[in-house]
Amino acid sequence: MICRAEQRAVMLISPDAQMALIPSERYGLIEDMLSGGQADSGAFSVDLEKAGFLAWMRENADTVRTAMERSETVQPPENAYAAPVLLNLELTTRCPLNCPQCYCDLHRGKDLPLDRATEVLRQAAQLGTSNINLSGGETMVYPHLYELLAQCSSLGLCAAVALSGWGVDESSLQKLIGSGVTEIYISLNGSTEEVSRITRDGHHLAIRALELLKESGFKSTAVNWVAHRSNIHDFENVAALCSRLGVKRLVVMAFKPDSTHSLASAPADGQTLELAGKIKQLQKQFPELSIDTESCYSPLRALLGQKFFGNLNVGISKGCGAGRDGASLDVDGSFTPCRHLDYPESFDSLRDYWYASGTLQELRAVEAAPEAPCAGCKYGPYCLSCLAVNAKLHGAVVKANKYCDLWH
Repeated sequence: MICRAEQRAVMLISPDAQMALIPSERYGLIEDMLSGGQADSGAFSVDLEKAGFLAWMRENADTVRTAMERSETVQPPENAYAAPVLLNLELTTRCPLNCPQCYCDLHRGKDLPLDRATEVLRQAAQLGTSNINLSGGETMVYPHLYELLAQCSSLGLCAAVALSGWGVDESSLQKLIGSGVTEIYISLNGSTEEVSRITRDGHHLAIRALELLKESGFKSTAVNWVAHRSNIHDFENVAALCSRLGVKRLVVMAFKPDSTHSLASAPADGQTLELAGKIKQLQKQFPELSIDTESCYSPLRALLGQKFFGNLNVGISKGCGAGRDGASLDVDGSFTPCRHLDYPESFDSLRDYWYASGTLQELRAVEAAPEAPCAGCKYGPYCLSCLAVNAKLHGAVVKANKYCDLWH
């Protein structure tokens, strides 16, 4: 369990990457519970207890009290947490698949140097950055994958891997599990080969990997599903497939510009609104399956967060997390805001990058002067769309998502 001080708040992150942010207004209640008092029946206390946080807090009361005390003096960057919650490591740009919208090549790519990767992992652990995402290219191609997973485990970091299914068999799966992997994400854009091949290669590999994961009894399997104009109609089938194969989480991901910097296949004509309705329905139909929306797909999160009393999609993690709650290390060993924002910078440490990067300061300031259509959108206060879109298409870091289908 990670327990760290934020500005007038304590952040708790469990080994399965659940997070709770306890504001200072709740410290009195927390102190009562740490001192042996019973948790009340309010939603806040119930959520802490259900997630397993409350039991841990009572066993580690001194740690929690120290974090509460430190939180009064923490000075994070503006519009950001005091340290990244998530760090992505781009392990390789090599991949044996031939997805229609990708640039990766098995033979012409390169790998992240092991010494640089291990150095940054140690820095992340010292900062209290708990969640590590290992990605590619094809992550299974990386020659030091199991070694990095073992190091994450030894440092107390939650390590997730994103895979296509290539190279996953019973032997490699047992090595992944034995190395301490926390979550395994399989990329799947369709329930059938016909739907999937429009955007991804290797559908049969993904399905086989999910079958093997179910047979293995691994409890933290997730599916990454990227929303495209061509697969919105198939989402119910994907959810049913995930339920049948014992998947724990189905993550709905935003469409990013492809290798030609095109958004031709992005959802349009009200498809995001349609998808929000489907998610609400499917969450009731498949209660054992957690259907989550990545922060990059902030317009969808804003729709799902809308309640009769307001919108729940607020705060630092309401949308694009680049430089706010996350950062990335590219295959050359340089820091970037995220794997989709190609603004590499050389810093000796993750902490120096987090606090001194001019690029991150620019990203954190975009909400101060939103441009059309975001400036006039009713969801504007509850949305921060993927900043990589305009950066790749127009070379500008601005809050102005002209490709969002909520405002058309």
